[in-house]
Amino acid sequence: MATSAELCNLMPMRNNMGTALRINHAAVWVAALLAQAVAPLIYSEVFFGIRWVELNELTEADFSKVDMGIGLSLSFISSLAAAYMLAWLFKRMHVTSAVEGLKIALLIWLAFIFLEITTQNYFSVRSFELTLIDESVVLIKYEIAGILLGGWKKYSEQ
Repeated sequence: MATSAELCNLMPMRNNMGTALRINHAAVWVAALLAQAVAPLIYSEVFFGIRWVELNELTEADFSKVDMGIGLSLSFISSLAAAYMLAWLFKRMHVTSAVEGLKIALLIWLAFIFLEITTQNYFSVRSFELTLIDESVVLIKYEIAGILLGGWKKYSEQ
C-alpha cells in the first residue's frame, strides 16, 4: 500500500521488496529508435503512402524541397522526448506491466494528441482520413513506448 508521501510523489514508489522504480534509459532509447521505423512503414506504398500523397495534394517537386536530415533529426528528437516523458509519468504512476503501459499510452494519445489534432485539422479543413493516417503513426509510436517502458522495468535499492 502506498504511503501518502508516495501518492503525492514526494518519494519514489516502492514495491514490496523495498526497491524503487526508476527510469530505464535503455528502454527509452530503444523506444525512440524503434519509433523511427513506423513512419516510413505507414507512409510507404504498401500501406497509406499513395493515399496520403493524394490527400495532401503533393507532387515530386514538393518532396525535393524537404531536407530529410532535418526531418529525421526532428523525428528522433520528438520520439526521444515523448519516450522520456512517458517514462517519467510511468515512474510516478507506478506502471509495472506492458499491458498497463499500453493502456496508459493509448489514453494519453487519445486525450492529448488525437483529439487536439483532430480539432485543429477540422478547422484547417483537412480531411478526417488524412488525420487518421497521420495520427496512426503517432499512436503506434506511443504504443511501442508504452509497452517497452511498462514492461522493461528498472528498480534500484533505497
